[in-house]
Amino acid sequence: MKSPRVLVAAVQSPFSGGGAERHVRRLTEELVARGVEADLVTIPLIERERFDLVRSALAWRSLDVTEIAGRAVDAVIATRFPSYVVRHPNKIVWVIHQYRQAYDQFGTPWSDFTASTEDRRTRETIAAIDRLGLTEAKRVFANSRTVAARLRRFNGIESEPLYHPPPLVGRYRTGPFGDYALTVGRLDGWKRPDLPLSALAHAPAARLTVVGRGPEEGRLKRLARELRIEDRVRWVPEADDDTLIDLYAGARLVVVAPQDEDLGYVPLEAFLSGKPVLTTDDAGGPLEFVSDGETGFVVPPRPEALGAALEALGRRALARASELSWDSTIAALLSAAGISLP
Repeated sequence: MKSPRVLVAAVQSPFSGGGAERHVRRLTEELVARGVEADLVTIPLIERERFDLVRSALAWRSLDVTEIAGRAVDAVIATRFPSYVVRHPNKIVWVIHQYRQAYDQFGTPWSDFTASTEDRRTRETIAAIDRLGLTEAKRVFANSRTVAARLRRFNGIESEPLYHPPPLVGRYRTGPFGDYALTVGRLDGWKRPDLPLSALAHAPAARLTVVGRGPEEGRLKRLARELRIEDRVRWVPEADDDTLIDLYAGARLVVVAPQDEDLGYVPLEAFLSGKPVLTTDDAGGPLEFVSDGETGFVVPPRPEALGAALEALGRRALARASELSWDSTIAALLSAAGISLP
């Protein structure tokens, strides 16, 4: 019996990488580990001008991956705008990211779309691309209830939330509670990395370790100087797997402060390291796992509220994150494609 052939379709962000990139690599590895002949296909998303978004979608649409090297491809698992417009009769979509600037982020500081005719037409085209790619899929999954709700609200498309463990599952470890709070992620404005920093001004004894880099890095370092907290902030622009595991293990708690996040690995990584999570009541996906007073703390998105909670501790999160497994995730995806494991 031949192993089933499955392609994972994903978008590459040149010279940048984050949770989405780690996710599709791990998904491909987990398929291979279960006897599937799987491979990852990526196309870079270039965003120099509005029409680049349409060009990228056309590049995906021009691909016919039903057969490669004389052998049929049994299924495609597409993940991120606009990879899910790729053509295949047995296409499963697991939505990791839509192009949020055209949807829920429109009209906020996190989107540069305006009310101009060009931008309106681009947003309409993105919605049409999503309708095409998602409605022709055999099954649509979302990576959280938050993402499923967006698909329903903006596209009228029903999807099933499908959760998965973070990339380094099996390697995270618990450690003694250290003297620092930890924040991990790309330093983008919509992720509100300024909130944990500003919270230090309201928590004189607290320390913060910031892992990540991005366009906000310079502004954040200036903010730390202005708030006179720079001696209590440690900057870690890049962390390899072992360093990241160590930082989670030694943290006092982990701060997750974005607005309406899709899901994010950070809460799960914190839980698997035995650490509580401090997040906000508008965080979106993280609230599907963080329960105030049980697995962490949920406060309003204000520096003084985060500051008041920074020195608090709590435990009950490890069991919640341990419920997630790649076995059930892969089984759901392959079952949707009508594929049985060899």
